[in-house]
Amino acid sequence: MKRIVLLLFIALTLCGCAQRVELAFMAVCLGVDVDANGVTLTVKCPDYAGDRKEQNAGYTTLSATGEDWPRAVAALYAACPVTPQFSQLREIVIGEAGFAFTPPGRLLDLIDQLPGVRVHALVTVSPGPAAAMVERLQPEIGKRLSKYLDISLRHYEQQGAIPATSLSCALRDLGSPWRDPVLAFTDGENYAGAYALGPEGALRLTPEETQLYRLIRGESQALLLERGGRYFGAANRGRVKRKIEDDTMILELPVYITYGLADPPPDAGASETLAGKTRALIARLRDAGCDALGFGCEAARGFSTLDAWLQSDWRERYKRMNVRVEVDARPRAQPVL
Repeated sequence: MKRIVLLLFIALTLCGCAQRVELAFMAVCLGVDVDANGVTLTVKCPDYAGDRKEQNAGYTTLSATGEDWPRAVAALYAACPVTPQFSQLREIVIGEAGFAFTPPGRLLDLIDQLPGVRVHALVTVSPGPAAAMVERLQPEIGKRLSKYLDISLRHYEQQGAIPATSLSCALRDLGSPWRDPVLAFTDGENYAGAYALGPEGALRLTPEETQLYRLIRGESQALLLERGGRYFGAANRGRVKRKIEDDTMILELPVYITYGLADPPPDAGASETLAGKTRALIARLRDAGCDALGFGCEAARGFSTLDAWLQSDWRERYKRMNVRVEVDARPRAQPVL
């Protein structure tokens, strides 16, 4: 008798779960646009449409606009056939223009306040409207867009083309004095570039600056350099060190300068080229108030209490700092594939 009751309970539970999943509007991608007209939220969800042959079969895209964030959220809930769920989000796309109307930290905080939002979703910035990018997103194999997003974003991260930063990591970094977050910059088809965020604004990084940033962070193993018509590679050789001396930020960058087996070794100019590019990147981040490389973490070591650190006004000091880069380069021959 107990076994029968248990089986009935399990059956009823499973049926209830199936019903809830069927009735849920599970967003796998969220687009956020902010402009002079207000806030536009766009969601893409599976529509349980079976195996229809239309171009957009398998997924439904909905957009809603409001004068501000609360009204946009209310409009989105009203537009959805059932209550939208954000626990399965894989990607959050922010339209680049939105940073001119809302500070990055505030915008991410508002996204984090969506009920049940998946904080492990990766955050990217699109050059045009996020709504258009979300509309274009389609899986290349099958109909599992969520899996396609996971695989494609991680693939381009491993290639060094973009950083992959989750909502939780971006919020953590923006709320700490140690370093500022860097998000991927993509239109959904071309994965190249990044966006460095700071308390006061955002800075777009070029594809080369993105690779250099990831090399300094130890997240990428190679960077292509050009010197006098020749091409070399720069590969991470160990732990990058940051120092603060008086009013100067110092970066010690140990690398291998790689070259083809049939070519002569590079001269000192290759490492000088790398040092110059690194100085230029740090200066751009400094001028924009984005401490993406974490010099604040090193500066905080000189204070014994949190109050003393907060009173030091690191953000203002950071903007006035000089930059020095010391490249410790060693040549390394390797085959060219």
